[in-house]
Amino acid sequence: MEPAPHPPARIVERLTQAQAHHRALDLVRWARARSPLLDHHWRDWHPDHDDWQALPVTDKAQLMSGFDDWVTDRAVKRADVQAFMADPRRAGCDYLGRYAVWSSSGTSGQPGIFLHDGAALATYGVLTTWRMQPQLLARCLWPGTLPTLAPARAALVAALDGHYAGISYWRRQLRLYPWLAGRSLELSVTDPIELTCERLTAFAPTFLASYPSMLVELAERQRRGRLHIRPSMLWAGGEPFSAAQRRYCEDTFGALAANDYGCSEALSIAIECRCGRLHLHDDWVRLEPVDADDRPVPAGRWSHSALLTNLANRVAPIVRYRLGDSVRLDTAPCACGNPHPTLQVQGRCDDVLQLDGGSAGMVTLSPLALTSALEEQAGVYRFQLVQTGPRAVELRLEASERVHAARARSVLLRYLRERGLPRVSVQASAEPPVVEASGKLRRVRLAATGAARAVRA
Repeated sequence: MEPAPHPPARIVERLTQAQAHHRALDLVRWARARSPLLDHHWRDWHPDHDDWQALPVTDKAQLMSGFDDWVTDRAVKRADVQAFMADPRRAGCDYLGRYAVWSSSGTSGQPGIFLHDGAALATYGVLTTWRMQPQLLARCLWPGTLPTLAPARAALVAALDGHYAGISYWRRQLRLYPWLAGRSLELSVTDPIELTCERLTAFAPTFLASYPSMLVELAERQRRGRLHIRPSMLWAGGEPFSAAQRRYCEDTFGALAANDYGCSEALSIAIECRCGRLHLHDDWVRLEPVDADDRPVPAGRWSHSALLTNLANRVAPIVRYRLGDSVRLDTAPCACGNPHPTLQVQGRCDDVLQLDGGSAGMVTLSPLALTSALEEQAGVYRFQLVQTGPRAVELRLEASERVHAARARSVLLRYLRERGLPRVSVQASAEPPVVEASGKLRRVRLAATGAARAVRA
């Protein structure tokens, strides 16, 4: 199926910017009228006189500590929301009969609670489905926007014991479209991998969704003859999805892979096109790459963080919210013809390592570069690098990957030497990677003790 032609990029860009600006100002007016916390926080900002970048930034700690004054519905109380969330079986049900409740995993240090209204949820559904590349949409029309055409068998492998966005949105779709229930399967990412493989083989999904690291692990089991499925579509989310991971999974399963970028604060921020680039939903999302002082970072450069504005959700306004992700806006237009801007995401799951280079001082290593080196040169995917000291790194591999431990260690040592770190040791550990409560795998991280103190010193 050929993609539909896109209108001229400049026209779309101007219309999108005007539409997004109108929505942003309207959201701010709404929030100031109904959110005591935000009205006070923005008390010195006036939309008729000040520019957008002068609007004070918000963050998770501020919103969570003032939760009852942040939300715009005075019937919403944090204590009641927490009581609702205490039962994981309510994931996918509506709080007060009208709001979805999602929690973040707390990879940034503090878990968050985020409410989404009906208009926002409807917007997310359109963005994640109708902006999908046509080839993928034709292969698998999940999650049920075209009920007369979609006899898909869909499986999700994710964290099931909390109100995370993935499982909550999944179950909400099943509740809205009951006819899908008999053609869906949800599996816990914490189940033994052998059991997961058995259940997937018996179910034979045409659509398989999980975290990239889990899709890679399942692909590895497929290559070893422990899993026998032929999905036509893979959906990766929750973690960065590298080109090497994509190739490995697509080649193994003979499937097309889709990737989107979202979070608990905004389910769909960007979606991938047929060229493998993430297109920002800039008519419904504002994403501002910024440095450590929240100053704008130009396109083509990696940011320290990003400020997110969700233009679709009004019950819990996310406006110039410090997301924590490192992103880079692309400078060249995409060959697919989609005029919406594209970006790359390094993510907040992984830590930036700083190692002692002796006379050269502290050397900063990008987690994206480290993981790419191990994938491309060592052929390993399920791993974790832990900085345990100023000159010490620990390499943890899944049991199935340990046969490649010597090669992976050699690749790391060479990579470190090339960056002026010949004295940094790499210790292959017998410990498996530590997975977050949400089921996500942070592949590059600082140890809880020692390394963090060394970096600050």
